[in-house]
Amino acid sequence: MAIRLTRRSWRLAAVLLLGGTINGAMIESSLALPDAIRQLKGTWRGSGTASPSKGARERISCRVKYDVKATTVTQSVRCAGADYRINVSGSFRVQGNNISGSWKESHFNYSGGVSGSVKGNSIFIRILGVNFSGRMNIKVSGRSQTVSITRYDVNTKKYRSVANIRLRR
Repeated sequence: MAIRLTRRSWRLAAVLLLGGTINGAMIESSLALPDAIRQLKGTWRGSGTASPSKGARERISCRVKYDVKATTVTQSVRCAGADYRINVSGSFRVQGNNISGSWKESHFNYSGGVSGSVKGNSIFIRILGVNFSGRMNIKVSGRSQTVSITRYDVNTKKYRSVANIRLRR
């Protein structure tokens, strides 16, 4: 008994095959991401300390959300304390162990680019902008992560701690 395919059946088969190929490529590319990047996906909450350039060191509460799709990571960071607020969004492309992208902080109206790398369960990011340049290091361990942010001071030519945060899922 032979199965006879109509023109419509061929089109449907082609669409299903193409869709399966695209979905397979997306799954494969997301699996190729470093483990530390894949572990970021989801919403994280926690607290830490912020050391503004003007003002005293203070406790902050944070909510961070990462959306990981194929080789793109979008990030939303909201932290607040008694006198300190930060609202950052970023979009990063991950190629192998290298990271590149952009960020924008809406409270202070800062923006710029990022570059960095992933090594094991650590993510090292260089932050570049007109009003803010520094580093952000993220260490992911299961359901927790630590984030440290330093700012480059052009006057002293040194990095100083801006924030240290511990997050959990």
